[in-house]
Amino acid sequence: MAAPSTPAAQALLDALADWPGATAPELAQAAGIGRSTAAKLLATLADQGRVLRQPGGRAGGRRAADCWTLPTPDPTPNPGPPIATPTRPAEPPPAGAGPLGAGQLRQLVLGCLAERPGQALSPTAIAKTLDRSAGAVANALRVLAGQGAVTQTQPKPRRYRITAAGGDQADAQR
Repeated sequence: MAAPSTPAAQALLDALADWPGATAPELAQAAGIGRSTAAKLLATLADQGRVLRQPGGRAGGRRAADCWTLPTPDPTPNPGPPIATPTRPAEPPPAGAGPLGAGQLRQLVLGCLAERPGQALSPTAIAKTLDRSAGAVANALRVLAGQGAVTQTQPKPRRYRITAAGGDQADAQR
């Protein structure tokens, strides 16, 4: 893929040189181009290795904006093959880190409710505990209610409690 040589791409690279660590909307404003154009150009430039994306992670259950920088040139020549460095064993990610696999959120929701037997919790309360989206938690609770693992105790505001079947499922996962 050829490097974009458009005026918009050059303006974006110039803005990035002046504003390292800025988000795509900030760079778009600094370059005087549209947000959509900036996002597309940044993705293309990242694929080419001309810019670096620093994932924004999650803040308060929401995805934070990615930050962008220019790569720094390596001042030392490559002396030879890389030296292997010892690595730490992988640790499980924290509750709110990264995407989950199929059914994993439901298991987290069951675990949260199992830790609080007899308590009826709202999707928002569970989402805050798990650092996940309240909408995704609400969807998981609907599925779990359909499976009989949880019971909706009140319609507004919605509250759910784990059932004996749900407690058995939560115990099985541990």
